[in-house]
Amino acid sequence: MIRVDIETIIMASGPVPSVIVLRERSRADGSEAPLRTLSIQTGSFEAAAISRGIDGSTNARPITHDLFVDALQALGAHIERIEISRVDAPVFYSKIVLVRRDEDDAVHEVALDARPSDAIALAVRCNAPIYVEDDVMNRAGTVSYRTEQTGSDEEVERFDRFVQTLSPDDF
Repeated sequence: MIRVDIETIIMASGPVPSVIVLRERSRADGSEAPLRTLSIQTGSFEAAAISRGIDGSTNARPITHDLFVDALQALGAHIERIEISRVDAPVFYSKIVLVRRDEDDAVHEVALDARPSDAIALAVRCNAPIYVEDDVMNRAGTVSYRTEQTGSDEEVERFDRFVQTLSPDDF
């Protein structure tokens, strides 16, 4: 399994699907190869639910994902992780892995089948890790050429001051 983070959510409307882009945290083999991303299409309501979970937005009344998290807490369980385990293009399959301890301190793990959009919406609300099966990433993932910012804050400030001195005639 490959640990991933949400890189971006592309919101769309109407018949155009929204897209959730997941990016692997690091290469499991330690190589310097570019990291991979996985794009999953979803509906606009599902993408908005994920976005609200990331932002920590609250509604006057709980939406379904908030209700599910509250129910788990009331039952003494929590979301351990999310696993995107299979792809049958264009459909992705995922599992929500729940953990609960009983009175004897025995750990019980339960995996629930879920749509990836629902699983991710729950994961962001619980700060649960998201994993993608290596085979899924190999079959449906792409290479990410995004680079991390390596400059210091001082460099960024110097560049910003330089840009402020430019005028349209400089171009």
